[in-house]
Amino acid sequence: MPILALIGITPEGRRELIAFTTGERENEAAWRNLLDDIQARGVRGVDLWVTDGNQAMLNAIELKFPASRRQRCMRHKMENVLAHVPDKQRGPVQAAFKAIFYRDNRAQADQEAAAFRERYRALYPEAIACMERDWEACLSFYDFPQTHWVRIRTSNVIERLFEEVKKRSKKMSAAFRNEASCLLLFFAVARGMRFQNVVMPG
Repeated sequence: MPILALIGITPEGRRELIAFTTGERENEAAWRNLLDDIQARGVRGVDLWVTDGNQAMLNAIELKFPASRRQRCMRHKMENVLAHVPDKQRGPVQAAFKAIFYRDNRAQADQEAAAFRERYRALYPEAIACMERDWEACLSFYDFPQTHWVRIRTSNVIERLFEEVKKRSKKMSAAFRNEASCLLLFFAVARGMRFQNVVMPG
């Protein structure tokens, strides 16, 4: 049974766990229920969602927050692209792909992306096809203040939370007695973490 979770950024730049629950599966209905919860608690709009490629989650977001922008996690996208490149060739391809996300502005990123496609389309057509799926969402972060980029181009913060939960739960010799005990551990770990704040523009 998966745990679904959302981390939000306050207007002051503080990152907080704002919702979490269990679901029978990580399906659209489970994500809709979680989004219903935050709407019932007062969330009216979200400027940007930072996500992986889970389609059930994306469908729920589109339904509940249709006006929101989306940032596709660059780390997950890079892993997807590199899965279509032979192991021995991944070093230079990874470096060239990563460079797209570290330009000074969107125009430079577009030039870097065009050069990447030109260089590798004939060699690794499946990698380029993977890259081009939901590509626009991969570069959404460029439309936000540059001080935010380091925090919003990946979903690393929530990945670290789940890694910490897994590390703690593995030390337990038995399964959770019930759903409540599982959620209690998740909350305790999240509360004990120190999320690094985002620097907000003055």
